Amino acid sequence: MKQYFIFLLVGWLVLSCNSKKTAAPAQEEANEFFPVTEFLKGQLTDIKTNGVTPLKINIQNKQPDSNWIKVPEMETAFAEFTSPNIDSTGLGQFFNTKKFFDQTLNLITLTYDAKETLPASVPWKHWDVYIDPEKNMVTRIYLIKQIDEHTIRQLTWITGKYCRAVSIREDSTGHSSISDETIIKWRY
Repeated sequence: MKQYFIFLLVGWLVLSCNSKKTAAPAQEEANEFFPVTEFLKGQLTDIKTNGVTPLKINIQNKQPDSNWIKVPEMETAFAEFTSPNIDSTGLGQFFNTKKFFDQTLNLITLTYDAKETLPASVPWKHWDVYIDPEKNMVTRIYLIKQIDEHTIRQLTWITGKYCRAVSIREDSTGHSSISDETIIKWRY
């Protein structure tokens, strides 16, 4: 009888431990603020130190035009991703942060949405940071920047490979269209 009781107790402990590991909240408020600008500047440093010459492709009216980016031009070429600065000291109070595990992507997602108190001087409206939990590595960053009353800029950074910026303009009828696109590749 004593062995039977111990067997049941051990079985119950094993089952309860396993259920705690799999049960996780779908979404939770996160107090952490990922330093997007510092991360992107680190990526730029990697590009420079690896001696890679990025290829910049501008697409206007569905017509591509490309050129190589020289080292002295890199800061300017990537400026829309790093300016203004995204850090906790300047923006933390103006954004709601959520953290969740996206099972379809198998990635942890940090989501930042602007609060109503966002000053007009801050162009950032939203961004997501995608982290591979197995490699503990940022795989992608997606940002939305308000350019003017009718134009937003969607910025996507794929770690170690390329970045893409798309301007979406909304006309007076509410119809949206892509006005221009820029892709910068440093891994081919």
